[in-house]
Amino acid sequence: MAMEFLPQPKRVESRSGAMTLTPHTRIVLCPGTAPEALLYAQMLQNAICDQAGLCPALGRGEAFSGDIALRVDSTLADRYTLTVGSEGATLCAGTDEGLCNGVQTLIQYLERHGAVLPSIFIEDWPDLANRGYYLDCSRGRVPTLDYLKQVADLLCRYKVNQWQLYIEHTYLFRDLSEAWRDDTPLTADDILELDAYCAARHIELVPSLSSFGHMYKILSTKTCCDLCELPDSEKIPFSYTYAGAHHTLNVSNPDVLDFVKKLIDEYRPLFRTNKFNICADETFDLGKGRSKHLADELGEKALYVSHVKALCEYLVSQGCIPMFWGDIMWRFPQSCAELPKETICLNWGYLPNQRENEIRDIAASGITQYACPGVCAWNQWVPLYRYAYSNIRLMCHHAHKYKAIGLLNTDWGDYAHINDPRLTIPGILYGAAFSWNAEPVEADELNEAVSRIGYGDTSGKLMAALTEMSDHEVFDWRHVVNWMDGDEARRAELLAEVDLTKVPEANAAVNEALSQVLACAPFLPAGKKEIISLASVTAESVLLWNEIGVWLAGPRTEDPVLAARLEHWYALYLNQWRQISRESGLPNLTRLIVRYADLLRGRQMQAE
Repeated sequence: MAMEFLPQPKRVESRSGAMTLTPHTRIVLCPGTAPEALLYAQMLQNAICDQAGLCPALGRGEAFSGDIALRVDSTLADRYTLTVGSEGATLCAGTDEGLCNGVQTLIQYLERHGAVLPSIFIEDWPDLANRGYYLDCSRGRVPTLDYLKQVADLLCRYKVNQWQLYIEHTYLFRDLSEAWRDDTPLTADDILELDAYCAARHIELVPSLSSFGHMYKILSTKTCCDLCELPDSEKIPFSYTYAGAHHTLNVSNPDVLDFVKKLIDEYRPLFRTNKFNICADETFDLGKGRSKHLADELGEKALYVSHVKALCEYLVSQGCIPMFWGDIMWRFPQSCAELPKETICLNWGYLPNQRENEIRDIAASGITQYACPGVCAWNQWVPLYRYAYSNIRLMCHHAHKYKAIGLLNTDWGDYAHINDPRLTIPGILYGAAFSWNAEPVEADELNEAVSRIGYGDTSGKLMAALTEMSDHEVFDWRHVVNWMDGDEARRAELLAEVDLTKVPEANAAVNEALSQVLACAPFLPAGKKEIISLASVTAESVLLWNEIGVWLAGPRTEDPVLAARLEHWYALYLNQWRQISRESGLPNLTRLIVRYADLLRGRQMQAE
């Protein structure tokens, strides 16, 4: 049976009869509803206009027969109920957030049935209180504020109530102009406006700031290089591979803690939440440079825990709940006891068959945690949808088994963030589905619902086609970047890692999948056909780079035709990029594309 809602409510009862909307139907905010509930009433009003062709009036007070009543009953706690019958519809929720969630369910019902709504009773509540999404805004792509608001609308529609934007250097800090001067950073105005927009939709916008590792851009500046673990960090030219692996703060420098606290003090007040994610993941350089003497004396673990503990204690002293990524702490979970009891560990794992060990061990340490799966799109043109489905479903299972208090579904942007965030929407919806309702849903059933409910595809086949387009990147983006950054020996190793004999079969599969995507076009509503253009350009990305991989394997004779195809494709790609993103890291990406085009023309045959 097809899913009628996404996420699927806990209890759905079909009843006899129907409610027929008329020009006299009103949406009534009953006594006790908050002033903020006007927004949800307006959402519902717009949906009725779009789906039923009627424009109901809004009102406050008691509802009449034939009206849609929005009520609050605190005895329902985090639940809502929706009753639709011949006498009208009543949505009753225990909280204002519950009322917002219930409206999203009613809107989906309207989208399916229009002006005549079959009688139904729904009772619903979330399995996980914290249902989050995490978007990388630092490693090449900074979205526009308009697009971020579109994402907020999407999260609201599917009952995702927490959102974090990953920031390394892409916020306009007062004293870090050298770090953001060649980028297009988010500003205080952006954050304040987005925070208010999210709060109105019951989305908690949580600040997330690199404060230990992954501080390449900041620590490569002349302004801050003395704080870097590795000396001469300001002298090393940019490359994607080096930037991804470095830099880490030098915790032996007495100025480091105050430096991070100052960044926190400038950034944290822009958000109304009391949570703050200090990140502190992948501290690859720790103890390998300026702090080596301390690491030799005290151990790398002591250096790591000391810095994280100090930042967490600082945040707690300000009434905040600190969060951090758990990949380092998992190696010594007993040290979690040294952190303030308020601290939340963000425990990530991205494999399709992700083991439970990390979640289990952190749970045993006694610290509070979120399970953190991923949309599996980083370093991919087409997200690995099968991987994402399996990973998110399994991590939600681990979260429930070990009593995690939330899910944070991650969307990273390694190596220039070439993956278009619009293609990760299915992964967002997988996370929404499983964090709200832990009941397993098979991939085919969920993909059909994503097609129909998420994209308005009446054929229900779009996600199956997009899924068939994924996992055919033989010469994938990680190899593209590493090949150009490597010397000849490294380049030979990288080409040996990929089986380029698979390219003809892979490219044939991509073309077949694209034809299936194009066949869905007549079944998509006018406002949602942009996925067709995006999928077409993305398919070309896979085809083209697979062919370039074959060319690199030899004999590398000049191929100006392939070079021109690369340049024309990139023009189309830039058009897609600029629809939702600022210029951000495009200069570096453009330099990489130009180097490949020059190489294809025979202008540049050696590693730089």
